[in-house]
Amino acid sequence: MTANMKVLLLKEPRESGSEADPYVKELASCGHTAALVPVLSFTFVSLKELLERLFEPERFGGLIFTSPRAVEAVRTCLDSNTHTHKWDAVKDKWNQKAVYVVGKATASLVEDLGLHPLGEETGTADALSLLILQRESEESRPLLFPCGSIKREVLPTALRRNRVPLETLTVYQTSEHPDLQKNITDYFTQQGVPACVAFFSPSGVSFCLELMKRLSGTRLEQIQFAAIGPTTAEALRSHGLTVRCCAEKPTAKHLTAAITQRPLTSDLYRCESRGFMHSCVCVCVCVFRTEARAREVVSEPRPLPLRVSIKACRAASSQSLVSVWTRTRARAALTMLVPIRLIFILQIFTFIRAEKIFHSRDHSDAMNNIHQAELITDTDTAQRFLSRYGFIKAGDDPEISAEASGEMEVGLSLDLQEGGSTSRSSSDDLQFTAALKDFQKVSGLPVTGVFDDATKAAMNKPRCGVPDQDEEPNSTSTHSGEKMHNLTDAANASAAQTSGETRAHVRKKRQLALLLKSRARSAETGHMAFSKSLLKWRLIGEGYSSQLSIDEQKFIFRLAFRMWSEVSPLQFVEDAHSPLEDIDIRLGFGTGRHLGCSQRFDGAGREFAHAWFLGDIHFDDDEHFTVPNTGSGISLLKVAVHEIGHVLGLPHIYRPGSIMQPSYLPQDGGFEIDWMDRKSIQSLYGVCKGRFSTAFDWIRKEQTAYGEVVVRFNTYFMRDGWYWLYENRNNRTRFGDPVAVRLGWHGLPSGGVDAYVHVWNRKTDAVYFFKGVQYWRYDPENDQVFAEDSDGHSYPRLISEGFPGVSGPVDTAYYDRRDAHIYFFKGSRVFRFDVRMNRLASSSPQNLSAVFPAVIPGNHPVGHLDVAYFSYTHNAVFLLKGSRFWRVASGRDRRRGAPPNGLLPGREVHEQWFDICDVHTSSLRTARR
Repeated sequence: MTANMKVLLLKEPRESGSEADPYVKELASCGHTAALVPVLSFTFVSLKELLERLFEPERFGGLIFTSPRAVEAVRTCLDSNTHTHKWDAVKDKWNQKAVYVVGKATASLVEDLGLHPLGEETGTADALSLLILQRESEESRPLLFPCGSIKREVLPTALRRNRVPLETLTVYQTSEHPDLQKNITDYFTQQGVPACVAFFSPSGVSFCLELMKRLSGTRLEQIQFAAIGPTTAEALRSHGLTVRCCAEKPTAKHLTAAITQRPLTSDLYRCESRGFMHSCVCVCVCVFRTEARAREVVSEPRPLPLRVSIKACRAASSQSLVSVWTRTRARAALTMLVPIRLIFILQIFTFIRAEKIFHSRDHSDAMNNIHQAELITDTDTAQRFLSRYGFIKAGDDPEISAEASGEMEVGLSLDLQEGGSTSRSSSDDLQFTAALKDFQKVSGLPVTGVFDDATKAAMNKPRCGVPDQDEEPNSTSTHSGEKMHNLTDAANASAAQTSGETRAHVRKKRQLALLLKSRARSAETGHMAFSKSLLKWRLIGEGYSSQLSIDEQKFIFRLAFRMWSEVSPLQFVEDAHSPLEDIDIRLGFGTGRHLGCSQRFDGAGREFAHAWFLGDIHFDDDEHFTVPNTGSGISLLKVAVHEIGHVLGLPHIYRPGSIMQPSYLPQDGGFEIDWMDRKSIQSLYGVCKGRFSTAFDWIRKEQTAYGEVVVRFNTYFMRDGWYWLYENRNNRTRFGDPVAVRLGWHGLPSGGVDAYVHVWNRKTDAVYFFKGVQYWRYDPENDQVFAEDSDGHSYPRLISEGFPGVSGPVDTAYYDRRDAHIYFFKGSRVFRFDVRMNRLASSSPQNLSAVFPAVIPGNHPVGHLDVAYFSYTHNAVFLLKGSRFWRVASGRDRRRGAPPNGLLPGREVHEQWFDICDVHTSSLRTARR
């Protein structure tokens, strides 16, 4: 790069008294002028929790700091004299453990705390993870990792994959600096477009780049972009930018060397264009730090069998190896190459674990080395299964119950296995047989009490880890047994073969009554529902799956939460920034002992997840989880929907088609929440209510394969810019709704409409939407509003222009084919508009109660309707206001004495149209109609 450049550094100034920032100072030594613009703002959180952990060093195996801000959070905790004295007493205990750091700046702050940092030369989280894996193991105590709300997941993921225990704690939240936009604008205004811009984090890219593009305009290509670290560089490349240089480490010297393109003799040579180097050259590079010097020592390098990655090379360059080589003359290097190569190989393989080889994108061909769950093969393993899942109650056999819950040590578990079944008493046999019968009954098997092949196969199915018959607080064995039989009766009733719609409806009601009776009793004994309707969830950083990308995991969880939101008043929002204790539902993946959980996962093959009422959800990452519609593995979506049901308060439901069945049943990607599941969740949280802005039947003509033209319709409800398609045959909304109006009805106001009118007779077929004082005509063939129709009218038009005598806004409207009039409703008045004469009827306007009198006096909406809707399904007119509706009397009703257009007594909307539920706007949307 050229000399005397203007360099914009997107970072906060270093707090070092009156001295210049090291980056500004280092660039100035090379003749460049640098300016600093702070990008990020930080707020400390969870300091009380951090302080508690700092004063409990015996709980942890060490500390990890990857940012100066995390160290500052510790310093903030220790500011008071009381805490400082306590810290003096415990810091020596921390110094007996490892305190891992990334970078010299972080290491310096850690030293100020009186701690001894380890790993300051690593420079990146990738390299630090290699160092940690060299020193820690699965048996180590968890490492405490204070971090920010926006952190890279490289280190947590690497440790979790290698089963190194880790406890993360978010101690600061990262957001955009409040003056960022102003400061960057001021810089460009006063200094012009810089020759070079250095980004220090991916967050800086997301916060600054768009503004810089606007300010630099066509001169954007003149800017040389520099990045600190490969992650920041990748963030720039993802926006289509060319990264001119990338500093390997977050120091002023490394960034300046990268910008000025001068080598650092003290740094490890790095060649990003090659993934591997010959081992003989690699050893010399590790020692002499530059490739040129290495080739002087090894004048004719030969390809050797062993190839080592640059990262491994960097990690292996220990101080002892360097000291040996630096004391050796270059001419002696060749004679020492063989023993040094052996030392190098040993150092590499003491801590480097090979990547799994896989060729399938879902890693399914690399799943054979994972831990497998114990198979149910005999009565001993069957008894442990029945104990674990609640068929043998706690207290009846405390040893087995403790083992089943995962609280027993491995050695004791082995002793029990060695005991076999020969010493089992007659009372144990009776208990086992009774439990076996209960399991067979709820599993739909012949109830024999015999441990046969069918029962064994049922026990070995992949299943949920939540007990089927949970021992509830203050409940007796009889009470729990009654609950089990109630649920089982519901399942058996569902499986029974009956005929006739009436009998089927009665059977459904009976099943639901049995289930809800059980759930009400559970609520009384502790299994309560959430007391709020907006719930926050988070996929915790140390709990990501190793099989799916983070984006895939979050997409699936958003969809799973949405499916419950579509059938209940609950709304779910992902929250990545609040303190962890404020998150209602935390999700994570793990294997064996995981995430600080008291229950241990059993490996691949049986228990795929477990959850707690009003608590967390854990998924066994030994299982082969897949995205929907892959046709293999276990659908993470289906498992997530099931486990979320538990967190919300639902037990297992023994009914074919229920998502809450305990065993996983392979099913296509089109599965949905069953009728029983919907009614069960609504028994806890109520039904969906709310007023609508309009409702209508959308009429369309379709041509059959035989050339016949048939008329079909769909029912739609609209509210606040969203719409639902209602499936009248199934009495529920379409799966995946609501959808934004702007996506399904092109050209209409994004906030929705007030009224819909379809004038449909022999001469006219016109669709109108009304909003405020305007209206639009819709073009069904092109699926958009008319800009100008065949009559030469431009849209939108004023309502008063198209419908003389009617001025907007209107509350609602509908077209009655029986008298060819549009009924406009405003306040307590009704305007009848004659479409054939294009004018108001002579008697208009009239009072609403006069046109639509109440059948029962006083039971009337009076005025200010939300919706007037003619339903082709019911061949009737409905008037909706708030959460209630009134149906206009039919001919049969009039024959029974109802007045013409009389309004039958009002009812709740949810009693007629089910599950029209709001979904949080952050959930995924679909563009369809």
